[in-house]
Amino acid sequence: MNTNRLWLLGAALAIGVVAALGWMLGISPKIGEARAARADRVAVEAQNTAFEAQLVTLKKQYESIDELRSELSSLRQAVPNGPDMPDFVGQLDTIAGVHGVTLSSITVSDAQPYVPMVVAPAVEAAPAADAPSGGTATPAPVDAAAAASAAAEAAIASAVPAPVVNPLVTAENFVAVPISLSVDGAYDDVVSFVDGLQKGKRLVMVTTFNTSTPADSGKVTGNITAFIYVLLNPTTDTATAATQTPAG
Repeated sequence: MNTNRLWLLGAALAIGVVAALGWMLGISPKIGEARAARADRVAVEAQNTAFEAQLVTLKKQYESIDELRSELSSLRQAVPNGPDMPDFVGQLDTIAGVHGVTLSSITVSDAQPYVPMVVAPAVEAAPAADAPSGGTATPAPVDAAAAASAAAEAAIASAVPAPVVNPLVTAENFVAVPISLSVDGAYDDVVSFVDGLQKGKRLVMVTTFNTSTPADSGKVTGNITAFIYVLLNPTTDTATAATQTPAG
């Protein structure tokens, strides 16, 4: 009887060892692989969901591609990818004809790389000086006119919006082309020409404007200096734009 019990115990122990080895060597790794595969599937499904959302967004954006192309075409007229001087001179002739003045001269200088604007940080007001110990501070006399002028300047400064700086616009892809113009006509017509110049298709920033009156002419000559701008394509460099700019 004792021998039978020993055999039973030995058989049970052997079965337990075999089961444990089977779990460790066979079943457990497969379960780990299944869990890893399930985690990978969840990650892929999440990625697919994100891609589907991006695809929906792209489809919606593509629905308005014609509007974007039209807007780009309009912006390219204001800031082309080259000097495009013949077209600009044609615009000048048209504006001059509308306002009844004569374009007498135009000079175009070499293109200049754009210099990004640096926005200065706001300057905090200095704290008031402490009163002397043991006494009362004597207020400094205030100039009413100076105070009013300073307040007016501060109000104007706060009303002017801060310049917008775009990191995509750099000295490598944005250049300014200096130009000088002279037009002849009545004073009001010359002023109207300058206004029309700044509101035309091409983006123009007028930097100086003055007039002179030739003797016995009955007209004035308006002298204008300004910048026109060029936004280069990625495949175009600043040197190319400069070489395409005609000498004045």
